[in-house]
Amino acid sequence: MTGLDKASGWAGVASVLLTNVATVGATVASPSFEWTGNALSDLGQPGTPVATPVTTLLFDGGLVLGGLVGLGFAYTLWTAGENVVERLAVLPFAVALVGMAGVGVFPSSQPLHAPAAVTLYLASMVAMAVYAVGNAVASALRRGAVTLGLVCAHVGVWWWWASGGSVARDGLAIPEIVGAFLFSAWVLWTAHWHLAGERAPDGAGVVASA
Repeated sequence: MTGLDKASGWAGVASVLLTNVATVGATVASPSFEWTGNALSDLGQPGTPVATPVTTLLFDGGLVLGGLVGLGFAYTLWTAGENVVERLAVLPFAVALVGMAGVGVFPSSQPLHAPAAVTLYLASMVAMAVYAVGNAVASALRRGAVTLGLVCAHVGVWWWWASGGSVARDGLAIPEIVGAFLFSAWVLWTAHWHLAGERAPDGAGVVASA
């Protein structure tokens, strides 16, 4: 495994850690954030009751930095892809990371905030679904099936939320964090596959096809 391969794989891990630690840290640092009463983006919008300079730095900065770092993982997805379908997943993955950074760059009061957030969630689901199909083509059937299961769970969470009323109602943070964790779980799982599992370039940690 080359240094670039390792750096790319670890970029995926670092992106997940940066965004999730910063987001959860912002909720803890907020003086009045409530999961059932707020959207996560409230933490990054100066002037809202739940936001402070610390929460805006953590939330907005974490998303921007995590999105930029996470783009490095696209190299692994491309070079280690075993077929054209797996490689096609690189495009929506990169779009999702740009959307993630956009959420941090444009606070919730900005016109581009909502498009960035929608881009993040939709593109992340598309990336996972396309990669899952590519896995199936590469005979990694169990991995493809589990990934599609994560996509279905993500879609299901938003379907459940949308069926209960306005999407932008109080408590939006709940489906937002669930969606973020599902995408994060896939990135971590896939990074491990390429760093120490069957897809590791040097064959380290080779296991049965998954």
